[in-house]
Amino acid sequence: MTHSDGMQRFLSDYFADLQGRSDDDPGLYWEFYGSAVCELSEEGGVYDILADPPGPEDEDEDDKREVFEFEFSDRPLLPCYNIQVSLSQGPRNWLLLSDVLRRLRMSGRGFRQAFPHMEVVTVAEAEFYRQASLSQLFSCPEELEGFHADSKDLLDLVEDSGELAALLGSTLECLDDRWDHPGDKLKDKIKANGKLGSS
Repeated sequence: MTHSDGMQRFLSDYFADLQGRSDDDPGLYWEFYGSAVCELSEEGGVYDILADPPGPEDEDEDDKREVFEFEFSDRPLLPCYNIQVSLSQGPRNWLLLSDVLRRLRMSGRGFRQAFPHMEVVTVAEAEFYRQASLSQLFSCPEELEGFHADSKDLLDLVEDSGELAALLGSTLECLDDRWDHPGDKLKDKIKANGKLGSS
Protein backbone atom coordinates (compact mmCIF):
# COMPACT_ATOMS: atom_id res chain seq x y z
CA MET A 1 0.00 0.00 0.00
CA THR A 2 2.99 2.32 0.27
CA HIS A 3 4.73 4.55 -2.27
CA SER A 4 7.74 5.56 -0.18
CA ASP A 5 10.29 4.05 2.16
CA GLY A 6 9.20 6.47 4.87
CA MET A 7 5.60 5.33 4.73
CA GLN A 8 6.62 1.68 4.67
CA ARG A 9 8.84 2.16 7.73
CA PHE A 10 6.12 4.11 9.53
CA LEU A 11 3.48 1.40 9.02
CA SER A 12 5.88 -1.44 9.83
CA ASP A 13 6.88 0.17 13.10
CA TYR A 14 3.29 1.05 13.95
CA PHE A 15 2.05 -2.53 13.56
CA ALA A 16 5.11 -3.88 15.36
CA ASP A 17 4.26 -1.60 18.29
CA LEU A 18 0.70 -2.86 18.36
CA GLN A 19 1.81 -6.49 18.43
CA GLY A 20 4.57 -5.92 20.95
CA ARG A 21 8.35 -6.02 20.56
CA SER A 22 11.06 -7.99 22.27
CA ASP A 23 13.41 -6.18 24.67
CA ASP A 24 16.38 -6.49 22.29
CA ASP A 25 14.51 -5.06 19.30
CA PRO A 26 16.34 -1.90 18.10
CA GLY A 27 12.99 -0.42 17.10
CA LEU A 28 11.61 -0.68 20.62
CA TYR A 29 12.02 3.06 21.13
CA TRP A 30 11.11 5.67 18.54
CA GLU A 31 13.26 8.71 17.96
CA PHE A 32 11.50 11.95 17.10
CA TYR A 33 13.23 14.89 15.51
CA GLY A 34 10.34 17.29 15.24
CA SER A 35 8.73 18.51 12.03
CA ALA A 36 12.08 19.35 10.42
CA VAL A 37 12.48 15.81 9.06
CA CYS A 38 9.28 16.21 7.01
CA GLU A 39 10.37 19.43 5.33
CA LEU A 40 11.68 19.22 1.77
CA SER A 41 14.78 21.35 1.54
CA GLU A 42 14.46 22.03 -2.20
CA GLU A 43 10.79 22.98 -2.29
CA GLY A 44 10.18 24.11 1.25
CA GLY A 45 6.77 23.24 2.65
CA VAL A 46 5.83 19.99 4.33
CA TYR A 47 6.04 16.46 2.93
CA ASP A 48 2.73 14.60 3.22
CA ILE A 49 3.72 11.03 4.06
CA LEU A 50 0.16 9.82 3.32
CA ALA A 51 -0.10 11.53 -0.08
CA ASP A 52 -0.91 9.60 -3.26
CA PRO A 53 -2.34 6.39 -1.77
CA PRO A 54 -3.03 3.54 -4.21
CA GLY A 55 -6.53 3.63 -5.64
CA PRO A 56 -8.72 2.67 -8.58
CA GLU A 57 -6.56 4.66 -10.97
CA ASP A 58 -3.71 2.19 -10.35
CA GLU A 59 -5.75 -0.76 -11.63
CA ASP A 60 -5.69 -2.02 -15.19
CA GLU A 61 -8.55 -0.97 -17.42
CA ASP A 62 -9.79 -4.58 -17.65
CA ASP A 63 -9.81 -4.97 -13.85
CA LYS A 64 -12.00 -1.95 -13.11
CA ARG A 65 -14.57 -2.27 -15.89
CA GLU A 66 -18.04 -3.25 -14.78
CA VAL A 67 -20.05 -5.78 -16.72
CA PHE A 68 -23.80 -6.08 -16.24
CA GLU A 69 -25.09 -9.40 -17.50
CA PHE A 70 -28.71 -10.11 -18.45
CA GLU A 71 -30.10 -13.54 -19.28
CA PHE A 72 -33.07 -13.85 -21.66
CA SER A 73 -35.09 -16.94 -22.48
CA ASP A 74 -38.48 -17.80 -23.98
CA ARG A 75 -38.97 -20.28 -21.14
CA PRO A 76 -38.77 -19.76 -17.36
CA LEU A 77 -35.18 -19.73 -16.14
CA LEU A 78 -34.12 -22.65 -13.97
CA PRO A 79 -33.62 -21.84 -10.28
CA CYS A 80 -30.05 -20.80 -9.53
CA TYR A 81 -28.50 -21.21 -6.07
CA ASN A 82 -25.51 -19.35 -4.65
CA ILE A 83 -23.72 -22.14 -2.77
CA GLN A 84 -20.22 -22.69 -1.37
CA VAL A 85 -19.18 -26.24 -2.19
CA SER A 86 -15.48 -25.97 -1.32
CA LEU A 87 -13.57 -24.39 1.55
CA SER A 88 -10.95 -23.14 -0.90
CA GLN A 89 -13.48 -21.13 -2.94
CA GLY A 90 -16.28 -18.76 -2.11
CA PRO A 91 -19.94 -19.16 -3.03
CA ARG A 92 -20.69 -19.62 -6.72
CA ASN A 93 -23.85 -20.03 -8.76
CA TRP A 94 -25.13 -23.57 -9.28
CA LEU A 95 -28.10 -25.26 -10.93
CA LEU A 96 -29.56 -28.59 -9.87
CA LEU A 97 -28.29 -31.17 -12.33
CA SER A 98 -31.71 -32.85 -12.27
CA ASP A 99 -33.33 -29.59 -13.49
CA VAL A 100 -30.76 -29.26 -16.27
CA LEU A 101 -31.20 -32.88 -17.39
CA ARG A 102 -34.98 -32.51 -17.44
CA ARG A 103 -34.75 -29.35 -19.57
CA LEU A 104 -32.25 -30.95 -22.00
CA ARG A 105 -33.95 -34.36 -22.02
CA MET A 106 -30.64 -36.05 -21.32
CA SER A 107 -29.39 -38.65 -18.89
CA GLY A 108 -26.79 -37.82 -16.27
CA ARG A 109 -24.30 -40.13 -17.96
CA GLY A 110 -24.94 -38.59 -21.37
CA PHE A 111 -24.48 -35.08 -19.97
CA ARG A 112 -21.16 -35.94 -18.31
CA GLN A 113 -19.89 -37.59 -21.48
CA ALA A 114 -20.95 -34.71 -23.73
CA PHE A 115 -19.68 -31.97 -21.39
CA PRO A 116 -16.84 -33.37 -19.25
CA HIS A 117 -15.44 -29.85 -18.75
CA MET A 118 -18.56 -28.62 -16.93
CA GLU A 119 -18.08 -28.89 -13.19
CA VAL A 120 -20.56 -31.19 -11.43
CA VAL A 121 -20.38 -31.54 -7.64
CA THR A 122 -22.31 -33.53 -5.06
CA VAL A 123 -23.51 -31.97 -1.81
CA ALA A 124 -25.70 -33.16 1.04
CA GLU A 125 -29.30 -32.00 0.71
CA ALA A 126 -29.28 -30.70 4.29
CA GLU A 127 -26.22 -28.51 3.59
CA PHE A 128 -27.70 -27.34 0.30
CA TYR A 129 -30.95 -26.39 2.07
CA ARG A 130 -29.09 -24.58 4.85
CA GLN A 131 -26.97 -22.46 2.50
CA ALA A 132 -29.74 -21.72 0.01
CA SER A 133 -32.21 -20.68 2.71
CA LEU A 134 -29.66 -18.33 4.32
CA SER A 135 -28.33 -16.83 1.11
CA GLN A 136 -28.97 -13.09 0.73
CA LEU A 137 -29.20 -13.63 -3.04
CA PHE A 138 -32.05 -16.13 -2.77
CA SER A 139 -35.49 -14.53 -2.89
CA CYS A 140 -37.94 -17.35 -3.64
CA PRO A 141 -38.52 -19.62 -0.60
CA GLU A 142 -41.15 -21.59 -2.54
CA GLU A 143 -38.36 -23.18 -4.58
CA LEU A 144 -37.06 -24.89 -1.42
CA GLU A 145 -40.37 -26.51 -0.49
CA GLY A 146 -39.30 -29.82 -2.07
CA PHE A 147 -36.14 -30.03 0.03
CA HIS A 148 -35.72 -31.09 3.66
CA ALA A 149 -33.40 -29.50 6.20
CA ASP A 150 -32.63 -32.85 7.86
CA SER A 151 -32.34 -35.03 4.74
CA LYS A 152 -29.31 -37.27 4.29
CA ASP A 153 -29.80 -37.51 0.51
CA LEU A 154 -27.20 -36.18 -1.92
CA LEU A 155 -27.77 -33.62 -4.67
CA ASP A 156 -25.77 -33.11 -7.86
CA LEU A 157 -25.12 -29.50 -8.86
CA VAL A 158 -23.68 -28.12 -12.08
CA GLU A 159 -21.96 -24.74 -12.11
CA ASP A 160 -23.82 -21.97 -13.90
CA SER A 161 -21.92 -20.47 -16.83
CA GLY A 162 -22.46 -18.71 -20.12
CA GLU A 163 -21.96 -22.00 -21.91
CA LEU A 164 -24.60 -23.74 -19.82
CA ALA A 165 -27.03 -20.84 -20.31
CA ALA A 166 -26.62 -21.14 -24.08
CA LEU A 167 -27.12 -24.88 -23.82
CA LEU A 168 -30.41 -24.28 -22.01
CA GLY A 169 -31.63 -21.93 -24.72
CA SER A 170 -30.88 -18.62 -23.00
CA THR A 171 -29.05 -15.68 -24.48
CA LEU A 172 -26.72 -13.58 -22.37
CA GLU A 173 -26.46 -9.88 -23.07
CA CYS A 174 -23.84 -7.67 -21.47
CA LEU A 175 -23.45 -3.92 -21.39
CA ASP A 176 -19.76 -4.41 -22.13
CA ASP A 177 -19.48 -5.17 -25.85
CA ARG A 178 -16.06 -6.82 -25.46
CA TRP A 179 -17.70 -9.91 -23.93
CA ASP A 180 -17.37 -12.98 -26.15
CA HIS A 181 -20.58 -14.99 -26.61
CA PRO A 182 -20.07 -18.72 -27.38
CA GLY A 183 -23.75 -19.61 -27.52
CA ASP A 184 -24.38 -20.10 -31.23
CA LYS A 185 -21.36 -22.33 -31.85
CA LEU A 186 -22.20 -24.45 -28.82
CA LYS A 187 -25.81 -25.04 -29.85
CA ASP A 188 -24.78 -25.99 -33.38
CA LYS A 189 -22.31 -28.51 -31.97
CA ILE A 190 -24.93 -30.08 -29.66
CA LYS A 191 -27.55 -30.38 -32.37
CA ALA A 192 -24.99 -31.90 -34.74
CA ASN A 193 -24.18 -34.55 -32.14
CA GLY A 194 -27.85 -35.29 -31.55
CA LYS A 195 -27.41 -34.82 -27.80
CA LEU A 196 -30.15 -32.22 -27.37
CA GLY A 197 -33.74 -33.40 -27.68
CA SER A 198 -36.06 -31.39 -29.86
CA SER A 199 -38.50 -29.11 -28.05
